[in-house]
Amino acid sequence: MVRPEGSEGCETAGMLIRPGGGEVIGDSPERRVEILSDHPSLHATWSRFAAGREGAELHVHRRHTDLFYVLEGKLTVRLGLDGDEVVVPAGTVARVPPLVVHGFRNGSDADMRYLNFHAPGVGFADYMRALRDGRKLTYDQEPPPDSGPRPPSEAAISAPPIEVDAIAIAEVDEVAPGAVPDLASYYVLAGAARFTVDGEDLEAPAGSWVQVPPGTTHRASGGRLLSVRAPATGP
Repeated sequence: MVRPEGSEGCETAGMLIRPGGGEVIGDSPERRVEILSDHPSLHATWSRFAAGREGAELHVHRRHTDLFYVLEGKLTVRLGLDGDEVVVPAGTVARVPPLVVHGFRNGSDADMRYLNFHAPGVGFADYMRALRDGRKLTYDQEPPPDSGPRPPSEAAISAPPIEVDAIAIAEVDEVAPGAVPDLASYYVLAGAARFTVDGEDLEAPAGSWVQVPPGTTHRASGGRLLSVRAPATGP
């Protein structure tokens, strides 16, 4: 699990990343990207794109689902071989299954912020690091195939809750005490959340990311949370 400088908590009791504290992939007036999670079950990034900023060209993933939760502004997702554009507003998730051709950008005239989830991770975080460092790395991403892509209609744009095999996303006001077999992650959308993870207290202001290992007892209250659960895979 990524442990950015300034993160809090221990490996067994979860991790708190405060706003702006993720592993930085790029930082400029036009774009900032931070890695929040590189657990095998879920790779997650936080991004800010300035108005008109381009993102990724059309591509496919073969072995994992790509999801975008828009925090602020509007994300433009391009779908299918023709790159038909769909606008994804704040509070909404764009879910792109394997082999659906897609790309994205900020097509608006204002800043846009979003969370990007790859479930399972299959090396996305390392791919982003390689781009940052100028290295070549083979990853589950390739140009649109000449034949065999799934139809763009299999992508979905909707508000949470969303649940598919690889991931479940919901907006919640609290987390009841208990443990789940999945990797449990939370982004604080609003307010100041209070977490207790395996007996350790964590104070998480809006914009924080909290990640709890599978099977760890935890609870949360006091803020509006985006709950992201991914079945435990890998080591």
